Amino acid sequence: MPLNAHLQSSTTSTISSITTQHHTSENTTSINTTSVDIANTHSVLTASKPLEGKATANKATDIKSIERKALRIGIAINILMVLAGYSIFMITGLKAMFLDASFTVISVVSGIIAVILSRKSGRTSERFPRGMFALEPMYAIAKAMFTLSLLIFAVLDASSVAVEWLLYGEGEPIKAGPVLVYEIITVLMCAGLLALYKHYDARIRGASTMLQAEMNSTFIDGAISLGIGIAALAIVLLPQNAAFAWIHYTGDFWITLVIALCAIKEPVGVLKAAFIELVGGVHTDSDVQRLVEEYAVQHIPEQTEFEQVLVFKTGMNYRIDVQLRAVGTHLDVVHMLACKRTLEHELTRQLGLVDVDFAFD
Repeated sequence: MPLNAHLQSSTTSTISSITTQHHTSENTTSINTTSVDIANTHSVLTASKPLEGKATANKATDIKSIERKALRIGIAINILMVLAGYSIFMITGLKAMFLDASFTVISVVSGIIAVILSRKSGRTSERFPRGMFALEPMYAIAKAMFTLSLLIFAVLDASSVAVEWLLYGEGEPIKAGPVLVYEIITVLMCAGLLALYKHYDARIRGASTMLQAEMNSTFIDGAISLGIGIAALAIVLLPQNAAFAWIHYTGDFWITLVIALCAIKEPVGVLKAAFIELVGGVHTDSDVQRLVEEYAVQHIPEQTEFEQVLVFKTGMNYRIDVQLRAVGTHLDVVHMLACKRTLEHELTRQLGLVDVDFAFD
């Protein structure tokens, strides 16, 4: 019968004469210890046991504060770009400008929501003893879906203007002058904000799903602005004669279409990653996997052999399953608890909020 041992404890109980048998055709493996008080080791014993709310909140405080700081800066910058973007849209009527400004609005609204979720997701209660970290991938999924919807809407809206000119010769030439100045400033601001997000993301080793979503949004916003700016420059430089008339009248549609096709990969990627987190899939970051394996191999208990590590991530919360194989006849539970505690401590220093579980199959 396979042994699946998950180390568990409570603050009021002691381990006394624990014996778990592992029968095979060749030997019998047992885990034994005698009357060991583990009242002070509750918070790090197992990922299967709910953690105390205060301890969990303290572990998440640093990375959450870094996340919120980055999000607040992004909100302030995006509000400025929204005001400027819609002003230019009202002047020029350019559909691509509407797409640009609307993406920035999404960034502002989602940034405010992200700050609120950043405060709430790490808190624990009797109903949510492990926190509400699933809110973070849910947020990323909602934002990615909204972004995809906006891309499709913008292309369809711009296409109607192009069709009217191509079929009926009706329309107005694009007013590119004010757009060019605005887009130069916007591209520089998006590049700076993206660099800022990446800096804070690197400080927390890419743990924030919400910050990843904001980086994706800022990249798309910057790409849209850059595309519009290049097109606006070309329209300003091209003469308004019959040979280039289609550019002056339908250029808005082509700009929007190219931007949408180039940008669609980013929200799809965020949607996929967030869905994997939400349904409990294995985390695929190779750097994190390699880091966890290096530490796990160094802290496996005696009388065991390392088999593999499975890393699961929900929002900022990492759950590590270290799968081991017993090679001796006796396993010391006290020693295993000490190894688990040390491994959790080391990984928490690197990743933020980590729960470790030793498992035997």
